[in-house]
Amino acid sequence: MKRCLHIGLFVVAALSAFAQTNMNSQGGNFKGQVRYENNTPASYVKVEIWTDGGTYRTTVNTDDMGHFAVQAPFAVIQYKIEIPGFKTAYGREDISTSGRAQEDITLKAMPGTNIPGAAPPAALDARLAAIPENAKKQFDAGQEALSSNALASAAQHFQQAAALYPNYAEAYQLLGLVQLQTAQKPADLQAAEASELKAITIEKNLPNAYYVLGLVRAMMGNTPAAEEPFTTFVTKDPNNPEGHFELAKTEFALNKFSEAELHARKAIELKEKNPGVEVVLAYSLLRQKKATEAKAAFQQYLQLDPNSPMKADVQKTIAMIDEHEKQEKQAK
Repeated sequence: MKRCLHIGLFVVAALSAFAQTNMNSQGGNFKGQVRYENNTPASYVKVEIWTDGGTYRTTVNTDDMGHFAVQAPFAVIQYKIEIPGFKTAYGREDISTSGRAQEDITLKAMPGTNIPGAAPPAALDARLAAIPENAKKQFDAGQEALSSNALASAAQHFQQAAALYPNYAEAYQLLGLVQLQTAQKPADLQAAEASELKAITIEKNLPNAYYVLGLVRAMMGNTPAAEEPFTTFVTKDPNNPEGHFELAKTEFALNKFSEAELHARKAIELKEKNPGVEVVLAYSLLRQKKATEAKAAFQQYLQLDPNSPMKADVQKTIAMIDEHEKQEKQAK
């Protein structure tokens, strides 16, 4: 299978994961905010949510201020947050009667772990403090719509929030995300790119804006331009496996195979859930003539995803590695 097909497959898979929701028509409302011990918002952290018995299960990402919100059944809701270097955060809430719950979650660092992001700069505090109440209400409504997968409504709310407060970087950032998710033509991707660039112009300490900007440019086929925002994202959020995975794919497409290997290994170390990272690692190794290591990565991929549509291609590549190694031994 051609390299470009592999890269395209993984970008689509990552985008699907970034937008993952699992809605229930009977849903109540489960919200929360995740912070580190120094009170810094835990941005872009995965929150696993499910009901007792596991009939409902979803994963949601916190926003730049650590907030998350999902619709969930009227039942006992469990949640869990697992990120490297921090103790697992777990809890249960019964929303079978009230239909809603608000959780404040603090992530506690293990010894030797540096907590991301010191206290927000004074300029950031001042900008956020200046947000008018009507703009904040529109932004909150946009988040609710986004969590319900009502993307058209979410876009309208984020646009209104930005119109009411032109310095609302977070509104532009989420507007760009929605525009990416709903893109049907190149102009839609260009609009998403413009929204993320606007967010970054207003607030440079907005990690997710760089991540989405990288995704948008990758979807536009502008791989060289995607490298910088992905690199910035992993610098600002070094413990995020998705960022390292996306950067690994980008570096591979740019023929920077050692860098691709480095970031693929980092993503795996950080427990990236998409098994495709093993394929990126394998091909990066193969391009560096590290056939034995590449074979191990391919085999790991097949163990993680035994029913993959790429299975036949991967098995064929493994067979070619085996044949090459056999011929080398015979030649000695």
